Amino acid sequence: MVERCNVHKAKTATECLERIKNLDSMVDVVITSSDLATDRESMLIANVKKMDSNIKILVIGDENNDKTRILDYGADEFALKPMSPENTADKILMLLARDKVAENRSRPS
Repeated sequence: MVERCNVHKAKTATECLERIKNLDSMVDVVITSSDLATDRESMLIANVKKMDSNIKILVIGDENNDKTRILDYGADEFALKPMSPENTADKILMLLARDKVAENRSRPS
């Protein structure tokens, strides 16, 4: 169980990328809107993955139409609004647990 998380908020893709850079990529998950995720000018998802491919990206959107494109851009998870804080936390924990589960499965018995 996660005991403590540091949360950093950014209003733009540029600000988000700058914060990740300033944190020396010590970021586990980026949560963003579908609007920022699909902005071709900022290429948020591609730039985050370029900085650190281990950072998980959760995109929360209004329309299911963007889901395929967002996942093609490299997002790890897509969810539709509205989402409760509990549902958001569950999605984040699931993203963080995926790697651990895969790691455990690949270990020889």
